[in-house]
Amino acid sequence: MKPWQTDQLEKVLAASTPEESFARIAEEARTLGFEYCAHGLRMPLPITKPRTTYFSNYAPEWQQRYHEQGYMQIDPTIAHGMRSSNPVLWTDEFFAETPQLWQEARYYGLRHGWAQSRRDPEGTYSMLVLARSEQAITAAELEHTEPRMQWLVHTSHVSMKACCSDPELEQPKIELSDREIDVLRWTAEGKTSAEIADILNISERTVNFHVNSVVAKLGACNKTSAAVRAAMLGLIW
Repeated sequence: MKPWQTDQLEKVLAASTPEESFARIAEEARTLGFEYCAHGLRMPLPITKPRTTYFSNYAPEWQQRYHEQGYMQIDPTIAHGMRSSNPVLWTDEFFAETPQLWQEARYYGLRHGWAQSRRDPEGTYSMLVLARSEQAITAAELEHTEPRMQWLVHTSHVSMKACCSDPELEQPKIELSDREIDVLRWTAEGKTSAEIADILNISERTVNFHVNSVVAKLGACNKTSAAVRAAMLGLIW
């Protein structure tokens, strides 16, 4: 018999569309005791308006209300997920600064929730939210179930990313030399070409050569943009 991870992984990854993938994620969420779930995915580029996808099985009235009130801009779940990949449990204290959002969410049945984000080496970010209307999430439940919940975070990220990728919009594979990476690292630290030349013991002309090369490879407009793009794509660390 296959272990549950392999069986469920194959099921979720077999999806060919985002809608089918989310339906299978929601099915797995229900087996974990959560009637509601939501999944958001954000590609790293373009930086000013990244491609995003969002799916949930929340009540349509709540989805509309959430959008109309601009709750995404103040939702502490999203704010936490952008800062940390640690899971978070919904509590009154967690929503202390957004009482109206918390009150309305509970009205629509979202009373007990858990969320975790994931950012992969290519810079793609996602977050999975699991929620239900009854029964608080206890420490004993988390001890028993959280490994499977975290497994679902990873699996949903992989599946939704694969389903949402558009080959025509994908960034072509970029390969940077070791020296280009060195120059980008120091550029990201705010160093000038002259300062980088001193640090790396090379000429300023050579530094500028590498800068122009990475700007072209990354399709950036200047060295600052190139450094940001490289960081978002996981090319420098």
